[in-house]
Amino acid sequence: MVQDKELEIEGGRMVIRVCGEEATVVSCHVQGSRVRIPGKAEGFPVTKLDKKAFLSCKILKEIWLPEGIREIGDWAFAYCSSLESIWIPRRKIFFGRGILKECGNLESIRLLGETDDKGAQIGKLLGTIPMKLEADYLFTPEQAGEDEWLRRYDDKLREFLMQPDEDGYTKMVYCGEEDIVANMDNYLAERRRAKSRLCLLRLINSIGLGEEFRRELSAYLAEHTSGCDSEAAWEVVFREHGGEQDYYAAFTGAGCLTQENYDAILSQMGERFPEMKGYLMRYRSRQMEETDFFDSLSL
Repeated sequence: MVQDKELEIEGGRMVIRVCGEEATVVSCHVQGSRVRIPGKAEGFPVTKLDKKAFLSCKILKEIWLPEGIREIGDWAFAYCSSLESIWIPRRKIFFGRGILKECGNLESIRLLGETDDKGAQIGKLLGTIPMKLEADYLFTPEQAGEDEWLRRYDDKLREFLMQPDEDGYTKMVYCGEEDIVANMDNYLAERRRAKSRLCLLRLINSIGLGEEFRRELSAYLAEHTSGCDSEAAWEVVFREHGGEQDYYAAFTGAGCLTQENYDAILSQMGERFPEMKGYLMRYRSRQMEETDFFDSLSL
């Protein structure tokens, strides 16, 4: 007879079910923001998360899954609205439907043991796949970071950038989501911010990024900077990453800070993020004024 048993783990208590020689996590009562699932339970390897195992665990921010995990069931982490990071093994895993549905704060899907800068970059790219790029064929941790995987990732990102901004609006209205996206203008603005987010993230996490695609990403951002019809790139940097220098570096490196918009950007920043304001001022002094000087010599 198969019986469930509750065990205490780091960050809460989990209910397991042993079948054969393997243990399945049936559910978990999360008591802290970080949870670590052990590799063994009652002496048996933990190989599966059952469907809805962590459904709507609102306080969960980070979770470590064991090396032996082979299956993550339907909606396992759905509606975990605070979830930011998941650690999984670099191996083939069967992922069920909607495992990360409505996990809007997810930032990274890290690979166990890969804690260097390369591992962090791979984790950021993997983290965009379930919610932002919606490309299940790229949700392959055993291949993540390999040259071919990175090429396919960039192909998918390029495809996303080329999609008309109005794509998907009619579907949302038909699905009754018009209260979330009130009108077409708001929808288009958010689509451009979504594209800008991914461009910035890819430039920051530039592992395997070719020069041609780097220029394409930079061009998209430069067309959506402060002073353009759409200021999506600047909105993402300032509103969502106001104190993060990596984002300002990607923003300036893409040519988004110009003589024409410099004063407007600093004025909008006001007294907020003084260190980043100083970064932009130093950038202008070091890069833009030097460029102006050499341009004057060529006249």
